[in-house]
Amino acid sequence: MRLTSLIIFSFFTIILFGQTPRFYVKTDANKILEQSYVDIDFTLENIDGSSFKPPSFDGFEVAAGPNKSTSMSIVNGKVSKKITYGYTLSPKKPGKYTIGYASIRTASGLLKTKPVTIEVIKGKENPNSKGEDVFIQTILSDSIGYVGQQITLEYKLFYKLDVRSVNFAKDQEFDGFYIQQVSTSSEPARREIVDGLEYATQVVKRISLFPQQTGTYILEPVTVNLGIADKNNRSRGFFFSAQLKARRIKAEGKTIIIDNTPQTDIASFSGAIGKYSMTAKTAKRSLTTDEAIIVNMFIQGNGDNKMVSAPTWTLSDSLEIYDPNIIEDASFQNGPRYIHKKTFEYLIVPKYPGKYKITPEFTYFDTEKNDYVTLTRQLPSFNVLKGNQLAVVENDQINLEVQPIFKTGNFKRSKTQLHGSILHILFLLGTLFGVIGLIAYNKHLVKSGQRDPILLKKNKALELARLRLKKASALKEKNQVGQFYEEITIAVKKFISDKYNIPALHINNSEIIKALQNENIDDNLISSFQEILSKAETALYAPGLSEDIESMFDQTMTLFSDLSI
Repeated sequence: MRLTSLIIFSFFTIILFGQTPRFYVKTDANKILEQSYVDIDFTLENIDGSSFKPPSFDGFEVAAGPNKSTSMSIVNGKVSKKITYGYTLSPKKPGKYTIGYASIRTASGLLKTKPVTIEVIKGKENPNSKGEDVFIQTILSDSIGYVGQQITLEYKLFYKLDVRSVNFAKDQEFDGFYIQQVSTSSEPARREIVDGLEYATQVVKRISLFPQQTGTYILEPVTVNLGIADKNNRSRGFFFSAQLKARRIKAEGKTIIIDNTPQTDIASFSGAIGKYSMTAKTAKRSLTTDEAIIVNMFIQGNGDNKMVSAPTWTLSDSLEIYDPNIIEDASFQNGPRYIHKKTFEYLIVPKYPGKYKITPEFTYFDTEKNDYVTLTRQLPSFNVLKGNQLAVVENDQINLEVQPIFKTGNFKRSKTQLHGSILHILFLLGTLFGVIGLIAYNKHLVKSGQRDPILLKKNKALELARLRLKKASALKEKNQVGQFYEEITIAVKKFISDKYNIPALHINNSEIIKALQNENIDDNLISSFQEILSKAETALYAPGLSEDIESMFDQTMTLFSDLSI
């Protein structure tokens, strides 16, 4: 029995210790009034602890605590455990105070929290003389942004009343933006000081906005309906809550200006805009010329994932790289923002034996620095050995009997014979060296980058567009409508970028059509581009009006087929 209990205990200990231990501090306010209070919690996660020692709380009196609470949860098979020591503190006088670290002993050693600063200020002498008892603020993370950047819109409620319900009068429209609702249900209320008055605050609505085109956008004021508990109403009992009194308030409107990022010729720019990280790895350290090496690039950031494509790398001429595949594309909420991650799989085939190094590059536009940032990852070198590469040998032997053309012949030797002469030999040598020189010069141009990269992209535009349609076809078969239309839009816009050197991914549809018209392209082709882009955009932002995906796919295939004639 003791052995069974020990095994069970060890099993749960391993599960718990598989999570990262944390010991941290949280407060419900960083600035309070002299007559107010602050709640402070010290929380230990994913490990057991003992000998908890709180800080001294200089400048405060402990009004309540320590209140110890324990909780355990299992989410997707992951066990997490929390032990919280809570205190309520009253300030002695105004000032700025630093509450030192708390400590606790664990199996991992002595853990400490970080110090936290609390500012205590004097409030108004007559707090009821001025100030609203409830209002709402509209908060934008950025009022000036870029196409593809994530902009956070928050509606923050400030209240001193017992607010029981919050409802927005109508759904908002965000033309020109792709939007994602961000949950705020798990965020606790905080307290803030406004004009010497203390309010409880709560973000009641948060939206991530992803601009799709340039322009100036006006977010209209929003009406919010509140339900406030009526303290004067006595019609309440054990089974009934307090009657709610309706209050209507208005959140102010905002203006957002959206522009394109500055033009760049950096080959590894992938369309990512915001803040990103990148790692890369490969499993092989040795291979032959008969094999391929696979490099996986992992990127994570807060921009518009639809705009992020696989970056282009600069490799040795001795390595042939194929169009990468996307093997992971996921988005998830992380705090107040949406984060997305993508994994690109590159297939690289060595042509010759040797020792090689690969340095993957990923460039994004950093919206905080307002500049392009290139991330690199130096992978370990790998050796390439000569493979078998056996020549094909014909097994079937065919015996042919060759009959003479003439039974007899009468030949005369020419006095001037070119074949075999010095002039003939010099001519052959000159031709041979000329061909070798052209090949070497062409390789030099490609390696040095002097060969026109725009011309190379134009020549491969149609071939790459057809390959991208294969992914759209797979999405069509799976009936993944939204992702299908995204892939169609990307395929068409990338074709326009490659074929006509128009930055289609970073400008709106009307600017794309205008640029195509300036290139003197056939009007029928322009109409086809315009119709496909318009239908795809309608399907993305108004699914109820979307076209049949079969007809959309056929129309796009027909367009690319017409361009190949």
